[in-house]
Amino acid sequence: MRTEHNANEGVRRWLRRPPEAAVWHTVRVAVGLMWVANLHWKVPPSFGEQGGGALYAYASAAAQNAPFAPFRWAMRELILPNFVAFGWVTVISESVLAVMLLVGYRVRLAGWAGAGMSAVIGLTVLYYPNANEWSWSYLLMMAVHLMLAVSAPAGGSPVTAVPVIDARRWGAWAAAVGVAGLYVARNMPGWGRRVALLGSDAGFVVDGRLVRRWELKLVWFNPTLAVLTILLGAALIASARWRPGAWVAAAGFAALAFGAAVVGRFDYARSDGSVQRIGAWPNVVIWVSFALAAAFSARAAGRSTVSSAADGLG
Repeated sequence: MRTEHNANEGVRRWLRRPPEAAVWHTVRVAVGLMWVANLHWKVPPSFGEQGGGALYAYASAAAQNAPFAPFRWAMRELILPNFVAFGWVTVISESVLAVMLLVGYRVRLAGWAGAGMSAVIGLTVLYYPNANEWSWSYLLMMAVHLMLAVSAPAGGSPVTAVPVIDARRWGAWAAAVGVAGLYVARNMPGWGRRVALLGSDAGFVVDGRLVRRWELKLVWFNPTLAVLTILLGAALIASARWRPGAWVAAAGFAALAFGAAVVGRFDYARSDGSVQRIGAWPNVVIWVSFALAAAFSARAAGRSTVSSAADGLG
């Protein structure tokens, strides 16, 4: 027990050192954004089953081509007959994992879960006949999740290695995301399902055909959604002096996330004039992350107030 305690304390001390802590948290957030960036093509409610594409195409290929007979049997007999339920389990589990990593909540658990999910995805995707998948990408996914799992300090604090969420910093991040979203959505209709991408969808032209290779599809905005994100970020910043601001921000971001989950999908207006139907769950993840950060901040502020009052009475 003492050895384990000393090891955990050593990890905590390591994570308090500015360079190491900055790198560790950057990796944690980057891995969370990786999961966010791979949610848009899992579009409810059919997840590709009706057209035979998207997630359904990968599951079907795994049922035929995966290397392990028990895995093929499970895909063929359990997953494909209940594919819509599988699609929802996939989207929700990946969304929960992304939120845990972005917020820094239970990173050790998120690391173990992410390593297992990466292994399953690798077995499913590598044997898809119409894609050139790099096998090392899934090995690296497993490796980085295992690194997060074993290096994350144990304990139940809301944010690993960060005792209290900095409301102003999180509010500034939310407001910055909203401002960037307002910029990319400046030519979009003010409201509705048509949205612009905050990310990258770049490529190059070969024989008159655009080949997209630098895809980093993170989150989607129209002007209304962007302005609401800015205002809620400002409320979170203001909570440093106006304590209810954190709860206002938490409730507002939660409402945005709930609305995106109900809508389920957006119409992405691409730069070449085409429109792509994409899932809304990247937005759900981002807004849930901001909502949790605001709630943790409000909770910590409330505990601080109670502690101060108790000290005063003492």
